[in-house]
Amino acid sequence: MTTLARPLRLRLDAPRRAAAGTLVVRGTPRVREAVRIRLHDDRGHVGLGEALPLPGYSRDDAATAERVLAAIAAQFADDGLEAPDTPPGAVVPENSVGAVAARLDAALAPCAGPLAASPAARFALECALVDVLARRQGLSAARWLADGRDLRPVPVSLLLPDDDQAALDAAGAGVARGYTVLKLKIARADRTRAAEDALLAALRRAADAAGASAGARRVLFRLDANGALDPARAAERLAALASHGVELVEEPVSGAALLALPPLPLPWAADESLADAALAAALLALPTARRPVALVLKPAQLGLTNCLRLAAAAAASGVGVIVTHSLDGDLGHAAACALAAALPQPPWPCGLAPHAGLRLPPPALPWLPVPTALGLGVTDIDDAAWPDRPC
Repeated sequence: MTTLARPLRLRLDAPRRAAAGTLVVRGTPRVREAVRIRLHDDRGHVGLGEALPLPGYSRDDAATAERVLAAIAAQFADDGLEAPDTPPGAVVPENSVGAVAARLDAALAPCAGPLAASPAARFALECALVDVLARRQGLSAARWLADGRDLRPVPVSLLLPDDDQAALDAAGAGVARGYTVLKLKIARADRTRAAEDALLAALRRAADAAGASAGARRVLFRLDANGALDPARAAERLAALASHGVELVEEPVSGAALLALPPLPLPWAADESLADAALAAALLALPTARRPVALVLKPAQLGLTNCLRLAAAAAASGVGVIVTHSLDGDLGHAAACALAAALPQPPWPCGLAPHAGLRLPPPALPWLPVPTALGLGVTDIDDAAWPDRPC
């Protein structure tokens, strides 16, 4: 059993809201605002958190996150937030995903009500909590989340750009760098089925040519439908797509329609549907032939604790996991990378390649190295320039 010392009292500074650059996503400029927080312990360690909702995609906005975090900072200004303090060298259970999630939930329980209004605020506070507790113990955030399990390098997939020619160029370059899974958005309103088929055929040729030159094994495509396929014709469409060498299709249809799908010609993964806890449980309870082969975990959208529990449930059901960013900032991206390295089962290639919205992007590699820096490994970068560029 885990040995716990007396609870800590952590001081939360008032949040700070700041402009966070503009990303052009699907041809539309998305003006972002960041809400940053600091958690302090009694030894001078500081944990950083950041809420960075993406307009048009996130379930809340920066104003809501700031309001929620300011209320929590004021509520606990005198006594501080209480958190468990696990001393270094404590004996931990072999598989302790639930124990880590329970520790985080216990610390956040007094503010669960306000946090329910803002997933972005909860993620920011989870990140700051993990960051400060890991730094306090002299650990990386990944090692703190793993709670005694071995860490491992994480394979990374590469998201291709929206523009067709840019996607072809990125596919060849990505395969040459060693990526083995390339992700493409499909079922887009601005692309016909015939154009999509032609693009996939061209991508197949580009990937195979680059792979042959590099002596690499055949690259697979991961297709993301974002729930846009017609449920009545999803099986037919996936059968046609199978010829291109497809690893899986993310969220082929939307929401509860996933529950009614027959066995499909291609493996599929649940993504946006996981935001509904009841639907996520129902998907994992489906017969093996009809359930998803993997869950796509987005910590910034679902929360770290929820991702830990979903990962444990997936492992128990024989379902894989994929961790991906939500065009997060540097802190959120670091937290997603830490989660992927700490999972109880090796993940499928994760959507954690550097993206245009990062201020200080890490090297673009087909594998994430095991994290070694303390905490989330991000210093206070309030003064760093935010990018203004297409993503």
